[in-house]
Amino acid sequence: MKANETTLRDLISGEHQLLVPLYQRPYAWEREQLARLWSDVERQVDGLQKGEDVSHFLGSVVLAPAPGNAPGRSRWLVVDGQQRLTTLLLALCALRDHQAAEDPVHRERINDLHLLNKYKPGDMRYRLLPTQVDREAFKACVEELPYGGADSRIGSAYQFFRSKLGLVDDPADPHDITRFEEVVLDRLTLVQIVVEKDDNAFRIFESINNTGMRLSQVDLIRNYVFMHLPTRDQHVYDTYWRPMHDLLGPKALDQLMYLTLVLEFGDDAQYNDTYRGHQDLLRAATSTDEAKEEKVTQYVKDLARRARYLHRILNPQGDGEIEERLRFLIDWKGATTYPLVMRLLELADDGQATDDDVVEALRYIESFLVRRLVSGVTTGNLNRIFMRLTRDLTGDEPVADAVRTALSSARLYWSSDEQFRRDIRQRAFYWQGRTAQQKLVLRRLEEIHGARERVDISDKKITIEHILPQSPTPEWLEQLADEGDAELAHKELVHTLGNLTLSGYNSELGNMPFARKRDFLARSGLVMNQEIARQERWGRAEILARADTLADRAIEIWPGPVETGPVSPSRDWTLLHAALATLPPGTWTTYGDLAELTGSHARPVAAHLAGRHVLNGHRVLTASGTVSPGFYWPDENDDRDVHDVLRAEGVKLDEAGRANPTQRVSARELAELLDLPGAEDLSESDLSESGLSVGDLEGLDEWEERFFHQLGEASGPQAAGAVSRLLDHWKAYGGEVQFGRSSGASCAPIIRRGGEQLHPFRFYSDSVEVPFGTLKRRAPFKDPALREELRQWINTAPGVDIPAAKLELYPSFKATLLANEAVWDVMIGCLDWFVARVRDE
Repeated sequence: MKANETTLRDLISGEHQLLVPLYQRPYAWEREQLARLWSDVERQVDGLQKGEDVSHFLGSVVLAPAPGNAPGRSRWLVVDGQQRLTTLLLALCALRDHQAAEDPVHRERINDLHLLNKYKPGDMRYRLLPTQVDREAFKACVEELPYGGADSRIGSAYQFFRSKLGLVDDPADPHDITRFEEVVLDRLTLVQIVVEKDDNAFRIFESINNTGMRLSQVDLIRNYVFMHLPTRDQHVYDTYWRPMHDLLGPKALDQLMYLTLVLEFGDDAQYNDTYRGHQDLLRAATSTDEAKEEKVTQYVKDLARRARYLHRILNPQGDGEIEERLRFLIDWKGATTYPLVMRLLELADDGQATDDDVVEALRYIESFLVRRLVSGVTTGNLNRIFMRLTRDLTGDEPVADAVRTALSSARLYWSSDEQFRRDIRQRAFYWQGRTAQQKLVLRRLEEIHGARERVDISDKKITIEHILPQSPTPEWLEQLADEGDAELAHKELVHTLGNLTLSGYNSELGNMPFARKRDFLARSGLVMNQEIARQERWGRAEILARADTLADRAIEIWPGPVETGPVSPSRDWTLLHAALATLPPGTWTTYGDLAELTGSHARPVAAHLAGRHVLNGHRVLTASGTVSPGFYWPDENDDRDVHDVLRAEGVKLDEAGRANPTQRVSARELAELLDLPGAEDLSESDLSESGLSVGDLEGLDEWEERFFHQLGEASGPQAAGAVSRLLDHWKAYGGEVQFGRSSGASCAPIIRRGGEQLHPFRFYSDSVEVPFGTLKRRAPFKDPALREELRQWINTAPGVDIPAAKLELYPSFKATLLANEAVWDVMIGCLDWFVARVRDE
C-alpha cells in the first residue's frame, strides 16, 4: 500500500471519480456523528480566525483502482472512508447553496471545482458516486433538485449542514462562511491509502472493518506513560494509577484525560486527539534527559489529583454549598462546565481561592446557564465558552469576579435583569432546554419560598403542569375572552413560565376548570401551588402577575452579568431561524405556528420574515395555507412566482393556491424537529399521563362514551362504527385501548413491550394521527425502514397521502375516510403488521 497525508480538496481534485462499491453499507451517519464533525469544524474555524496554523485529523481513506479503468475513465473504489467522504461532500453542497443565496457565482464555482466533472457523460459527471441505495438522493443534493433526498439520511445530513450554516452566519462578518469552506477543504486532514491494482479490495475492506476491540485512548495513554517508567512502573501504578482508575472507572477516566487537556490547552484541546495531546504534554515534561522518570511520576501524580476533583464533581457528597451547586450541574447535565469547575477546585486546593469564592463563581455559572435557557439561546457554543475561560482563569484576580466578567461579554447573551424579566413574561419556556432543566428552574423558584421538602425532579410522577391547559375547554376560552381574543391569548400565554408549575397530579388536573384545579393545588405540598390556589380566576392578568413575581425571585437567585454597556443583543429570532432551517423538504408551516413556538405573535413573525434572507422563509404561509398577500422576495430582481417555487419543492397547492394541509408542520412538530423537550411530552400527554386504559378505573365508560360521541358528531356514524370495529379487532390480539381526558377526546390502541407502550395510530374526533415522532424512540421502530414500510402501507388506502418528509413527525388524515371499507381493510392490515413487528423484536 502507498499512504500519504492529504486534504479533501486534493482528494477530489481532477476529473476522476470516487466510486463506493456495492459491498459497502448505505450511508449511515446520523445527527450524533454529524454534530461531532461540526464541532470539530467549528474549532478549526475559530483557530483560523485567530491566525493559528491548525488542522484536524479526520481519519483514513482507502482507495483501490476500479475495474475497467481506461484513458478518460479514471475511477477509484472507496474501500474504506465512504461515510466521511459522503458527509464532507454534502457539507460542500450545503456551503454552495448557502452562499449562492447571496451570490449565484458560488454555485458554479463549487460545482466545477469540487462536485462535478463538468464535461463527463452520465454518472461519470459526479466526483463521488455513492452506493446504489444512496445514489439518487446524493445526486439530487448535488443537482439542487427540489426534494434533495428528503427521504434518506443523505437528505437529513444535507439539511443538518444547511441549518448549522444558517445559525453561524454572522451578517457583520463577510468572511465567516468562507472560513468554514476553507476548513472543510483544507484543514481536515486525511490519510489516503492506495492499494495495488491486483489486491483484493473486498478482503482489504474486511480486514479494516474486523470485529476486534480497539485500544481506547486511556489504554494508549497508560501504555505510553509506563513505557517511560522502566524502574518505577509498579510503584507509580500501585500508588497513583490504580487508585485513580478505581476511583473513577473507565468512562470517567476517559473524561479525565480529555478534561486535563482542556485545563492545559483551553479550547485548542480536541477529544479525538486526546492521546496525541497527552503525548505532547509528556514530551514537553521530559524534553531534557534529567530526571525523566521523576517528571513522569509527577505527571501521573497530577492526574491523580485532578481525578479527585472530577470525582467530587460527579459524586458530590454532604450538605455543603459547593456540593449543592455541583448537584445542580449534574441534574442540569452541565458537563460542558466541568473544565471550569475543575479549575475552580484546583485553585481552591492551591490556596488561590476560598470556598466562598468557589460558591460565588458557581452561582454565576448557574445563572449564566439558566438565563440563557429562559432567553432561548442555543447551547451549541457552551463547550467552547467554558473551555476558553478555563485557560484564562489563573487566580491572579478574585475567581468569582473573573468568571462573572468573562461571561458578561455581550456576544455570550447572558441576559440583563431587564431582558430576563421580559423573557419570563413572554417566552415559551416550555419549549426551552430539557424537561429536567425546566424542572430545576421551577425547583429553585420553589426553594426560595422556604419550602420544607425538596422536589425530586427524577420522580416521573413530578411533571410540569400547565395551569391554563394546552387544550383549553370552551369554559377556559370564555374566561380568556373577557380580556380580548381568547385564541391569541392562549397561544401567547400557555407555555410561558408564569403559567407553569410542578405537580404530581398532572393526569388528574388535565384541562379541568380552574375552580377544580384550585382544590388539587391547595392540597399540594409546594408553596408555589398554594399561592396559585389562592387566586379566584386564572387569565392573562394573573399569569403576567405571577410571571413578575417569579422574575423578582429569579433575579434574587440568579444574579445578572456585569453591566458594561448597552443591553445584550436580542436573540429573539434564533429559534425561529433554526426551526425554518430544519423544515423538511415538501412541507410548510404558518406564521401562527412559528409564533407559538417562539413565544411571539404572528404579526411580528411576518414582519421579521418580510424581505429577509431567511432559509425556507417562503414556506411560511397563512393559517389557510395561502401565500401572504404581502410576500415578496428579498432580492428585488427576483421575479419568480412563489407558487411555482413551492410546487417545485414538493408542496402541493390546489387551484385556489392553498397548500395541502397534510404537509403542514405544526408548532409541536417544529419542536420535535428541534429536539425541544415539550414536543415529546405533549405528543404523549393525553395517553401516557392523562390517559385511561380499558378496565383500569371505574367510570371509564364516561370517557369512552365521550370519545365516540365527539367522533360521531365530527366525522359521522359510519366513521365511529369503523373505529369501534378496529378497536375490537385490536383487543382480540390482547391489546389495550387508552382514552384521553383532554377537551379534544382521543383514543389509541396500545401494546406494551419491555416497560414501554407503543401505538400505531391515535384517533381524534376528526382525524387519525400516525405517531412517527413517538415510534422513532421505540424499538423496533427506531429503524427508519420500518417506519417507511408503515407509511407506504397506510398510503395504499384510498385518499390517504402521508408525505415522506413527515417520517419523524405526527402526520394525520381525515377520520371520515374510515367509513370507506377499502380504507378500513388497510387499517386492519396495518394493525396486524404492527403487532407482528413488535412481537418479532
